[in-house]
Amino acid sequence: MSVTPLRIDIESYKGYSGLGDIVMLSWLAEGARHVGQPILFHRKRNLELMALCGLTVDPELGGLSLDDAYKTELADQGRRPRLDYIREFLNITYPLVQPKLNIANDIRDWAAERVRELGSPLVILFPQTAWVTREWPASYWVDLAWKLQSEGIPTVILMSPKDERFTNTPVFWWGTPLERVAALMEQAALVVGNDSFPAHLAGAIGVPTLALLGPTRPTVFSHAPNVECLSSDAIECTGCHFAAPFRAACDQGCQSLFRLHPELVLNRVLNRLR
Repeated sequence: MSVTPLRIDIESYKGYSGLGDIVMLSWLAEGARHVGQPILFHRKRNLELMALCGLTVDPELGGLSLDDAYKTELADQGRRPRLDYIREFLNITYPLVQPKLNIANDIRDWAAERVRELGSPLVILFPQTAWVTREWPASYWVDLAWKLQSEGIPTVILMSPKDERFTNTPVFWWGTPLERVAALMEQAALVVGNDSFPAHLAGAIGVPTLALLGPTRPTVFSHAPNVECLSSDAIECTGCHFAAPFRAACDQGCQSLFRLHPELVLNRVLNRLR
């Protein structure tokens, strides 16, 4: 007996449209697969990531929009796990399941060779994000990279496009294909990132991950038990979820993230590696 697929449109909606959201939805899709409920996702962009995460692309226009779930999350200021809002909106009760990423064996071999060259335990830093409000300061990332080197910890900064702010670091790469990035993550001892796509991808892979948060709450990573969220307790507005007291100045950088100093992150990284 065939089951009618659940069709979700992630091309046109505005709420959960980022790359990290695609990875997050793969936990939902894997859970659906385990109970025999297929999900089709209509999307025309980022098809490489969709394939990596094992999401089935629906070429036909249409499907449910998740905009209303996103509006509910915003109204609630993200107090609950992000996927809870989506599951309730879709009336889904089956559990989430960690996705199995589609990484070719030759790509895994390439990653293993790179890690042998770099050394271990390897720490991968992802300093870029699409949102300035979620970005740990660039100078802090550079400082962290050099502090880790002084501790004898092999570290590489991975960038999507080249960013001159991060080229004054011991080791930096840019433009690495997505599947290779995922394979490198599999080999890493720890991944450190902003509240952004790389932290979500590392969460799906299962590698120990440290996500540096300011305006967002740890609930955005509640589905990924290997992701530890670190934020400052030096300012009351931490975790504002872009609601009051969020103001115009916050668009130029989160003052909570400014107060999450490199020494604090370094100590947490060293503790995780030990």
